[in-house]
Amino acid sequence: MLGGRSVLARQGEVVRALGCERVICLTERFGEEILALQRMVEADGGEFHALRSGLQLPGIVRAEDELVVMLDGLVPQRDAVEAVVCAEGELVRGIVTLPASHPLAQAHPHAFERIDRDRSWAGVFVMRAAPVQQLADLPGDSATIPLLLRLALQAGTPCRALDTQALGEGDWLFATSHAGLAAREQAMVDSALVEAPWTGPGRALAQEIARRLAPRGLSAGPLLGSGAALVLLVLGAVLAGFGFGTTGLLLAVLGAFAGAWMEAAASLARGLLGGSRRRIPLRAMGAALDALAAAVLVCALLFGSEVTEPDIAEAALGPFAIGLARLAARERPPLERAFWEDRTVHLAVFASAAGLGVLAPVLALFGLVALVRLLLRQGRV
Repeated sequence: MLGGRSVLARQGEVVRALGCERVICLTERFGEEILALQRMVEADGGEFHALRSGLQLPGIVRAEDELVVMLDGLVPQRDAVEAVVCAEGELVRGIVTLPASHPLAQAHPHAFERIDRDRSWAGVFVMRAAPVQQLADLPGDSATIPLLLRLALQAGTPCRALDTQALGEGDWLFATSHAGLAAREQAMVDSALVEAPWTGPGRALAQEIARRLAPRGLSAGPLLGSGAALVLLVLGAVLAGFGFGTTGLLLAVLGAFAGAWMEAAASLARGLLGGSRRRIPLRAMGAALDALAAAVLVCALLFGSEVTEPDIAEAALGPFAIGLARLAARERPPLERAFWEDRTVHLAVFASAAGLGVLAPVLALFGLVALVRLLLRQGRV
């Protein structure tokens, strides 16, 4: 497993991205990961075959086909593969090579076979499929991939050197150890998240928790996080409506934090799981959570325990503060934007103010500060 998905699934995604209409998996056993790959390919409109022997290939592959061959256990980045086997968006024939002196070739000589004195196969090649028919005349116990590599060389398939930068940055990973996979997984997690500034401590903490939990629970985590955020904010509004303003706002704090965690988990799921998972509309979800936060504030101002007589004008301070915070977060430098987006911290301050009986003045002050920032940005102050 790598980043919440199997190495095999990632290979299937790469070859499908290259335009392969059919995916053929050579395997000695048919386990759950093979069935999962089959479901993924067929759901994407492709055709899938699982074969126990390379002798079955001549009956499946047509002479006019282009055949993409990938080494078992290789985890290349899609961009790195496309850079070496595609030209102007079209697949081109070629045997991807790396220097025979490279540590990857030196450590795994049986996997990355030497082609000549200076070069070794890098784990991917694209060949004309016609020579595959010769497999029917070869011994059945022969290793299929090495035979295909030799047939490709005999057919005059050109060699294409892999960019050494891809090798150096881990874009061409051979999954042989848990340590190597863990290092690559951490790099994927780091690249999937834009570091949240600590000027928004609530969002930064939620992101750090999501980072430490990844990739566990990413398939269902964003959906659960969004559900928890909505439920907590609705419960907060209900409690505030029944006169428990401070308690309702504390639940709203938890809801806002769940929403921040959901956003970080959704970003991680997008980066690690790609398009294989349903995406949550983050912009619409953020607007819905802010609307619920404003509703909690309205209920706390109208029906809080310290309220003797509801004041509609005072209740408008809730939407006033939340709405101006959303506007203040637009097109601001990252450090300042992080503060105005951090609804967890805002609601925690408002909950403290409600406990002290000064919620309305604090909301008014908060909204006025946001308004001044907006006017300053537009040059009107």
